Amino acid sequence: MKHINVVSNPSCRDANNKSPLSVEVTTYVAANKPKIDKVISIKEVLTSIKHGDKSRVWILKAREFGKKSEQYQKIKTEILPTFRFNFIFENYANNSNITEPTGFLYLDVDDVDAIPDSEYIFAKWKSLSGTGYAILVKVKNLNLLNFKETYLQVAQEIGIRVDVHAAKATQQTILSYDPDLYFNECSKEFNCLETKVSNHLKKEKECIDTCDTFSNGSDIRYNNIDSYFIDDTPYIVFKEKEFICNPYIPQKIFQGARNATLYQILSQFALLNLNKGSGFLRSLGQLINRNMYPKLSNEEINKTVDSVINGRRSNTLKMHYNEERRILFNPAMKFTRKEKMDIVNRELGQIQRSKTRQKIYKALEAWNFIIDGEITQKSITEKTGMSLSTIKRYWNEFRSYIDFLERE
Repeated sequence: MKHINVVSNPSCRDANNKSPLSVEVTTYVAANKPKIDKVISIKEVLTSIKHGDKSRVWILKAREFGKKSEQYQKIKTEILPTFRFNFIFENYANNSNITEPTGFLYLDVDDVDAIPDSEYIFAKWKSLSGTGYAILVKVKNLNLLNFKETYLQVAQEIGIRVDVHAAKATQQTILSYDPDLYFNECSKEFNCLETKVSNHLKKEKECIDTCDTFSNGSDIRYNNIDSYFIDDTPYIVFKEKEFICNPYIPQKIFQGARNATLYQILSQFALLNLNKGSGFLRSLGQLINRNMYPKLSNEEINKTVDSVINGRRSNTLKMHYNEERRILFNPAMKFTRKEKMDIVNRELGQIQRSKTRQKIYKALEAWNFIIDGEITQKSITEKTGMSLSTIKRYWNEFRSYIDFLERE
């Protein structure tokens, strides 16, 4: 495959004479800033990656430090801009703010030296660390419901092992630099309707009139946690809290909010359980009705169920991500409450230690030898406001970096 400049090829434009390079994506000031900074074209993004821009010096520094270093993490999360290629968002990047798909799918591949040739690859380039690859593929009919299936099937089609934690609609990629960036404007478009999700939708249509019950089905999905796991990974820890769909039934629902609440809850269970039909939703509706004051009539419940079913058929229902989680446990793995608490305490402790390291690093990075004097445990304590015992505990981790700063 040839590595060429990012120049539009008129023969690769669509029926409206539009080049895929003109597609716009959202950009962000840094990885820890979910608010949209601006919207730019794919061509601008690829040009910056291939030829470099003002951020190039930081990218090269990050690679020198190595991805396991604190300095690398600081550059990655706080300094370099990021992009989200999968969907367009309004104001902030989260699933509830998605306005439309971009027509592209971003895939993240770690720890590889090369990517196999594929007619589906629109662009590929070395990642920030220089030890992996970022890949863009043109896609059609991508949405939240078929996203993860599409992500995995495209990866299989190309012949790569992807980072499953990056299989998120909101996944961002850090600006990188790769003069050997590859791009093929005429790459083949992947039709998402060909993924396994279409089989789920077909099964759902066949089950619309079945007599499911709410109480006797162990296959009922009460949340979307299982969608994060495709193997036997026991649990996932997120750097930032992740919003999941975990609908609940309020203890009391009063007049004025009954129909809206019923529709909201039923629509979420309809999306979580694509193979469950109207019988299942009616049973759930009757259960929810126990908490209604006054009760809804059967006619009102059936009308809401019909509305939800029609919304699912027309793909107009939206999943609502209502609960934040820092740690998700694989539903297929059986943990006792004590085991879960031990894991939570251990992982949250590691997160806190990471924050402590980050705070010390920031202080050292901003150190002014004229104003702050020599770098000592006591002076860092005064600079950070941390206790001396905390600084002593982390001192050896920063000793070489302090020596480096003192030699500059």
